Amino acid sequence: MDAEHEVVQLFRGQAQPLSGKLTEMLNEHYSHQTERRGCGYTQATRVLAEYINAERKADDFQDLKLFDAADGKRLLQILAQQKLYGLQIADWRNLDMNSQIQDFLRHAPASGYQQLLNSEVRRQQQLRGLGQQAALEESRLLCGLIEDILLPKNQQQTGLTELHSLQERPKVGSCPMAENFFLKIAHRRVLRSGEINIFVDEHSQPLLLEKLNMGDNHSCISLKPVLMNGVRLPAGSLFSADYAPEAVAEKQANKEFKGFIMPYTAVSGFWFLRLTTLAVSPENRRRAFSTHFEQQVANGLYSPESTQIQQLLDVALAQFR
Repeated sequence: MDAEHEVVQLFRGQAQPLSGKLTEMLNEHYSHQTERRGCGYTQATRVLAEYINAERKADDFQDLKLFDAADGKRLLQILAQQKLYGLQIADWRNLDMNSQIQDFLRHAPASGYQQLLNSEVRRQQQLRGLGQQAALEESRLLCGLIEDILLPKNQQQTGLTELHSLQERPKVGSCPMAENFFLKIAHRRVLRSGEINIFVDEHSQPLLLEKLNMGDNHSCISLKPVLMNGVRLPAGSLFSADYAPEAVAEKQANKEFKGFIMPYTAVSGFWFLRLTTLAVSPENRRRAFSTHFEQQVANGLYSPESTQIQQLLDVALAQFR
Protein backbone atom coordinates (compact mmCIF):
# COMPACT_ATOMS: atom_id res chain seq x y z
CA MET A 1 0.00 0.00 0.00
CA ASP A 2 1.59 3.24 -1.16
CA ALA A 3 -0.71 5.81 0.46
CA GLU A 4 -0.60 6.45 4.18
CA HIS A 5 -3.45 5.05 6.23
CA GLU A 6 -6.06 7.60 7.22
CA VAL A 7 -5.40 6.98 10.93
CA VAL A 8 -1.69 7.76 10.47
CA GLN A 9 -2.57 10.98 8.65
CA LEU A 10 -5.13 12.06 11.25
CA PHE A 11 -2.83 11.60 14.21
CA ARG A 12 0.07 13.33 12.51
CA GLY A 13 -2.04 16.27 11.39
CA GLN A 14 -4.50 16.70 14.27
CA ALA A 15 -2.91 15.18 17.39
CA GLN A 16 0.49 13.44 17.77
CA PRO A 17 2.28 11.16 15.30
CA LEU A 18 1.80 7.48 16.13
CA SER A 19 4.71 5.22 17.03
CA GLY A 20 6.87 3.89 14.24
CA LYS A 21 5.57 0.36 14.84
CA LEU A 22 1.90 1.32 14.55
CA THR A 23 2.62 3.54 11.55
CA GLU A 24 4.39 0.70 9.75
CA MET A 25 1.52 -1.69 10.48
CA LEU A 26 -1.26 0.66 9.45
CA ASN A 27 0.60 1.55 6.26
CA GLU A 28 0.57 -2.20 5.50
CA HIS A 29 4.27 -2.91 5.33
CA TYR A 30 4.69 -6.28 3.61
CA SER A 31 6.27 -7.82 6.72
CA HIS A 32 2.86 -7.72 8.40
CA GLN A 33 0.98 -9.21 5.46
CA THR A 34 1.86 -12.79 6.27
CA GLU A 35 -0.19 -15.93 6.77
CA ARG A 36 0.40 -15.73 10.51
CA ARG A 37 -0.21 -12.01 11.02
CA GLY A 38 -2.94 -11.47 8.43
CA CYS A 39 -2.37 -7.81 7.64
CA GLY A 40 -1.03 -4.65 9.23
CA TYR A 41 -4.46 -3.47 10.37
CA THR A 42 -5.10 -6.75 12.19
CA GLN A 43 -1.62 -6.63 13.68
CA ALA A 44 -2.21 -3.06 14.87
CA THR A 45 -5.27 -4.21 16.83
CA ARG A 46 -3.09 -6.89 18.45
CA VAL A 47 -0.64 -4.19 19.53
CA LEU A 48 -3.47 -2.07 20.94
CA ALA A 49 -4.71 -5.17 22.79
CA GLU A 50 -1.51 -5.12 24.87
CA TYR A 51 -2.55 -1.72 26.20
CA ILE A 52 -6.27 -2.46 26.45
CA ASN A 53 -5.75 -5.51 28.66
CA ALA A 54 -3.75 -3.45 31.17
CA GLU A 55 -5.53 -1.59 33.93
CA ARG A 56 -5.33 2.19 33.58
CA LYS A 57 -3.19 3.47 36.47
CA ALA A 58 -2.78 7.10 37.49
CA ASP A 59 1.00 6.79 37.91
CA ASP A 60 1.65 4.83 34.72
CA PHE A 61 2.72 6.58 31.51
CA GLN A 62 3.23 3.44 29.38
CA ASP A 63 0.23 4.30 27.20
CA LEU A 64 2.15 7.27 25.79
CA LYS A 65 4.33 4.76 23.91
CA LEU A 66 1.54 4.65 21.34
CA PHE A 67 3.05 7.88 20.06
CA ASP A 68 6.31 8.55 18.28
CA ALA A 69 7.57 11.01 20.89
CA ALA A 70 6.55 9.27 24.11
CA ASP A 71 7.35 11.74 26.88
CA GLY A 72 5.60 11.89 30.23
CA LYS A 73 7.83 14.61 31.70
CA ARG A 74 5.31 17.39 31.09
CA LEU A 75 2.54 15.39 32.74
CA LEU A 76 4.81 14.50 35.65
CA GLN A 77 5.55 18.18 36.12
CA ILE A 78 1.84 18.99 36.14
CA LEU A 79 1.21 16.41 38.85
CA ALA A 80 4.29 17.35 40.88
CA GLN A 81 3.47 21.08 41.03
CA GLN A 82 -0.31 20.96 41.30
CA LYS A 83 -0.49 21.64 45.06
CA LEU A 84 1.42 24.89 44.61
CA TYR A 85 -1.59 26.11 42.65
CA GLY A 86 -4.27 24.66 44.89
CA LEU A 87 -5.16 21.83 42.54
CA GLN A 88 -5.97 18.20 43.29
CA ILE A 89 -5.34 16.18 40.13
CA ALA A 90 -5.59 12.45 40.75
CA ASP A 91 -4.83 11.30 37.19
CA TRP A 92 -3.12 12.73 34.11
CA ARG A 93 -5.87 11.33 31.92
CA ASN A 94 -9.04 13.25 31.01
CA LEU A 95 -7.56 16.58 32.09
CA ASP A 96 -9.75 18.28 29.51
CA MET A 97 -12.89 17.02 31.28
CA ASN A 98 -11.79 18.09 34.76
CA SER A 99 -14.01 20.98 35.94
CA GLN A 100 -11.44 22.01 38.56
CA ILE A 101 -8.80 22.42 35.85
CA GLN A 102 -11.20 24.27 33.56
CA ASP A 103 -11.95 26.73 36.35
CA PHE A 104 -8.23 27.18 37.07
CA LEU A 105 -7.41 27.91 33.43
CA ARG A 106 -10.19 30.50 33.24
CA HIS A 107 -9.33 32.43 36.39
CA ALA A 108 -5.71 31.83 37.42
CA PRO A 109 -3.11 34.47 36.54
CA ALA A 110 -0.79 33.67 33.67
CA SER A 111 2.17 31.48 34.61
CA GLY A 112 4.43 28.84 33.17
CA TYR A 113 2.39 26.19 34.97
CA GLN A 114 -0.85 27.49 33.53
CA GLN A 115 0.63 27.43 30.02
CA LEU A 116 1.91 23.89 30.55
CA LEU A 117 -1.43 22.67 31.85
CA ASN A 118 -3.32 24.43 29.06
CA SER A 119 -1.12 22.82 26.40
CA GLU A 120 -1.81 19.33 27.78
CA VAL A 121 -5.53 20.05 28.01
CA ARG A 122 -5.53 21.15 24.37
CA ARG A 123 -3.58 18.03 23.39
CA GLN A 124 -6.24 15.83 24.98
CA GLN A 125 -9.02 17.87 23.41
CA GLN A 126 -7.46 17.24 20.00
CA LEU A 127 -7.39 13.50 20.69
CA ARG A 128 -10.97 13.32 21.96
CA GLY A 129 -13.36 12.63 19.12
CA LEU A 130 -10.57 12.51 16.53
CA GLY A 131 -12.25 9.50 14.97
CA GLN A 132 -15.25 11.64 14.04
CA GLN A 133 -13.03 13.31 11.46
CA ALA A 134 -12.28 9.97 9.80
CA ALA A 135 -14.08 9.09 6.59
CA LEU A 136 -13.42 5.34 6.81
CA GLU A 137 -15.24 2.99 9.18
CA GLU A 138 -12.09 1.09 10.11
CA SER A 139 -10.30 4.36 10.88
CA ARG A 140 -13.05 5.43 13.25
CA LEU A 141 -12.71 2.11 15.09
CA LEU A 142 -8.93 2.47 15.53
CA CYS A 143 -9.12 6.12 16.54
CA GLY A 144 -11.73 5.23 19.14
CA LEU A 145 -9.55 2.52 20.67
CA ILE A 146 -6.52 4.80 20.88
CA GLU A 147 -8.59 7.64 22.33
CA ASP A 148 -9.99 5.42 25.07
CA ILE A 149 -6.59 4.00 26.01
CA LEU A 150 -5.40 7.54 26.70
CA LEU A 151 -8.76 9.00 27.78
CA PRO A 152 -10.63 6.09 29.38
CA LYS A 153 -14.40 6.02 29.73
CA ASN A 154 -16.55 4.45 32.45
CA GLN A 155 -19.73 2.42 32.60
CA GLN A 156 -21.83 5.40 33.61
CA GLN A 157 -20.66 7.42 30.59
CA THR A 158 -21.09 4.64 28.06
CA GLY A 159 -23.87 2.42 29.39
CA LEU A 160 -21.78 -0.58 28.31
CA THR A 161 -21.21 -3.81 30.20
CA GLU A 162 -17.70 -3.85 31.64
CA LEU A 163 -15.59 -6.99 31.30
CA HIS A 164 -13.00 -7.82 33.93
CA SER A 165 -9.56 -8.30 32.36
CA LEU A 166 -7.21 -11.15 33.21
CA GLN A 167 -3.83 -10.48 34.78
CA GLU A 168 -2.00 -12.75 32.33
CA ARG A 169 -2.59 -13.75 28.75
CA PRO A 170 -4.11 -17.24 28.46
CA LYS A 171 -2.84 -19.83 26.01
CA VAL A 172 -5.25 -18.99 23.21
CA GLY A 173 -4.10 -17.92 19.78
CA SER A 174 -5.35 -15.05 17.65
CA CYS A 175 -4.28 -16.24 14.21
CA PRO A 176 -6.05 -14.82 11.14
CA MET A 177 -8.12 -18.00 10.77
CA ALA A 178 -9.86 -17.62 14.15
CA GLU A 179 -12.93 -16.32 12.30
CA ASN A 180 -13.28 -19.69 10.57
CA PHE A 181 -15.60 -21.28 13.11
CA PHE A 182 -17.47 -18.10 14.03
CA LEU A 183 -18.40 -17.65 10.38
CA LYS A 184 -19.69 -21.23 10.29
CA ILE A 185 -21.65 -20.74 13.51
CA ALA A 186 -23.25 -17.62 12.03
CA HIS A 187 -24.67 -19.89 9.33
CA ARG A 188 -25.67 -22.54 11.90
CA ARG A 189 -22.93 -24.93 10.80
CA VAL A 190 -21.60 -26.23 14.11
CA LEU A 191 -19.29 -29.25 14.22
CA ARG A 192 -20.86 -32.40 15.63
CA SER A 193 -18.45 -32.28 18.57
CA GLY A 194 -18.70 -28.50 18.85
CA GLU A 195 -20.41 -26.48 21.56
CA ILE A 196 -21.33 -22.84 21.89
CA ASN A 197 -21.83 -20.98 25.14
CA ILE A 198 -23.71 -17.70 25.32
CA PHE A 199 -22.62 -15.18 27.94
CA VAL A 200 -25.46 -12.80 28.80
CA ASP A 201 -25.38 -9.33 30.31
CA GLU A 202 -27.19 -7.86 33.34
CA HIS A 203 -30.44 -7.86 31.35
CA SER A 204 -30.06 -11.50 30.24
CA GLN A 205 -29.27 -10.40 26.69
CA PRO A 206 -26.52 -12.10 24.64
CA LEU A 207 -23.17 -10.36 25.13
CA LEU A 208 -20.55 -12.82 23.87
CA LEU A 209 -20.56 -16.16 22.07
CA GLU A 210 -17.92 -18.75 22.98
CA LYS A 211 -16.93 -21.77 20.91
CA LEU A 212 -15.69 -25.08 22.33
CA ASN A 213 -14.17 -28.10 20.56
CA MET A 214 -13.75 -25.98 17.44
CA GLY A 215 -10.19 -24.69 17.20
CA ASP A 216 -8.97 -22.96 20.36
CA ASN A 217 -11.29 -23.52 23.30
CA HIS A 218 -12.63 -20.57 25.27
CA SER A 219 -12.22 -18.06 22.47
CA CYS A 220 -15.29 -15.88 22.17
CA ILE A 221 -16.58 -12.99 20.11
CA SER A 222 -18.50 -9.97 21.35
CA LEU A 223 -22.03 -9.64 20.00
CA LYS A 224 -22.39 -6.03 21.10
CA PRO A 225 -19.99 -3.29 22.24
CA VAL A 226 -18.38 -3.82 25.66
CA LEU A 227 -16.06 -1.89 27.96
CA MET A 228 -12.68 -3.11 29.21
CA ASN A 229 -10.31 -1.02 31.32
CA GLY A 230 -12.00 2.14 30.09
CA VAL A 231 -11.83 1.19 26.40
CA ARG A 232 -14.95 0.75 24.28
CA LEU A 233 -14.59 -2.40 22.18
CA PRO A 234 -16.94 -2.95 19.23
CA ALA A 235 -19.06 -5.97 18.44
CA GLY A 236 -16.83 -8.43 16.62
CA SER A 237 -13.97 -8.22 19.11
CA LEU A 238 -12.12 -11.47 19.82
CA PHE A 239 -11.54 -12.51 23.43
CA SER A 240 -10.33 -15.43 25.47
CA ALA A 241 -12.37 -16.37 28.53
CA ASP A 242 -10.95 -17.92 31.70
CA TYR A 243 -13.33 -20.00 33.80
CA ALA A 244 -14.30 -23.56 34.70
CA PRO A 245 -17.57 -24.37 32.86
CA GLU A 246 -18.37 -27.29 35.14
CA ALA A 247 -18.23 -24.99 38.17
CA VAL A 248 -20.90 -22.61 36.84
CA ALA A 249 -24.15 -23.29 38.68
CA GLU A 250 -26.30 -20.59 37.10
CA LYS A 251 -26.67 -21.85 33.54
CA GLN A 252 -29.28 -23.31 31.23
CA ALA A 253 -28.86 -25.62 28.27
CA ASN A 254 -29.11 -24.19 24.77
CA LYS A 255 -32.26 -24.93 22.81
CA GLU A 256 -30.58 -25.78 19.50
CA PHE A 257 -26.87 -26.54 19.92
CA LYS A 258 -24.78 -28.19 22.60
CA GLY A 259 -23.68 -25.69 25.22
CA PHE A 260 -25.15 -23.32 27.76
CA ILE A 261 -26.43 -19.84 28.45
CA MET A 262 -24.73 -18.28 31.47
CA PRO A 263 -24.05 -14.84 32.98
CA TYR A 264 -20.85 -13.12 31.90
CA THR A 265 -20.05 -12.69 35.60
CA ALA A 266 -19.43 -16.46 35.76
CA VAL A 267 -16.18 -15.76 33.91
CA SER A 268 -13.30 -14.76 36.17
CA GLY A 269 -11.74 -12.68 33.43
CA PHE A 270 -11.40 -11.99 29.72
CA TRP A 271 -8.41 -11.22 27.52
CA PHE A 272 -8.90 -9.07 24.44
CA LEU A 273 -6.99 -10.55 21.50
CA ARG A 274 -7.81 -8.39 18.45
CA LEU A 275 -10.60 -7.18 16.22
CA THR A 276 -12.05 -9.78 13.89
CA THR A 277 -13.04 -8.97 10.34
CA LEU A 278 -16.66 -9.09 11.55
CA ALA A 279 -16.05 -5.84 13.45
CA VAL A 280 -16.19 -4.00 10.12
CA SER A 281 -19.19 -3.87 7.79
CA PRO A 282 -19.07 -6.44 4.96
CA GLU A 283 -18.75 -3.78 2.26
CA ASN A 284 -15.61 -2.35 3.90
CA ARG A 285 -13.82 -5.54 4.98
CA ARG A 286 -11.67 -6.03 1.90
CA ARG A 287 -10.35 -2.48 2.16
CA ALA A 288 -9.86 -2.59 5.94
CA PHE A 289 -8.26 -6.03 6.27
CA SER A 290 -6.60 -6.35 2.83
CA THR A 291 -4.47 -9.53 2.82
CA HIS A 292 -6.15 -10.91 5.96
CA PHE A 293 -9.52 -10.79 4.22
CA GLU A 294 -8.02 -12.20 1.02
CA GLN A 295 -6.65 -15.14 3.04
CA GLN A 296 -10.14 -15.87 4.34
CA VAL A 297 -11.55 -15.94 0.81
CA ALA A 298 -8.65 -18.00 -0.57
CA ASN A 299 -8.96 -20.53 2.25
CA GLY A 300 -12.66 -21.00 1.60
CA LEU A 301 -14.01 -19.57 4.85
CA TYR A 302 -17.79 -19.42 4.98
CA SER A 303 -18.99 -16.18 3.36
CA PRO A 304 -16.47 -13.75 4.90
CA GLU A 305 -17.56 -11.09 2.42
CA SER A 306 -21.21 -11.02 3.54
CA THR A 307 -21.62 -12.51 7.03
CA GLN A 308 -22.70 -10.01 9.68
CA ILE A 309 -22.41 -9.99 13.46
CA GLN A 310 -26.23 -9.86 13.59
CA GLN A 311 -26.29 -13.45 12.31
CA LEU A 312 -24.24 -14.59 15.30
CA LEU A 313 -26.55 -12.63 17.57
CA ASP A 314 -29.55 -14.35 15.96
CA VAL A 315 -27.96 -17.75 16.64
CA ALA A 316 -27.41 -16.75 20.27
CA LEU A 317 -31.01 -15.57 20.67
CA ALA A 318 -32.28 -18.82 19.17
CA GLN A 319 -30.74 -20.75 22.07
CA PHE A 320 -33.20 -19.28 24.59
CA ARG A 321 -36.12 -21.51 25.50
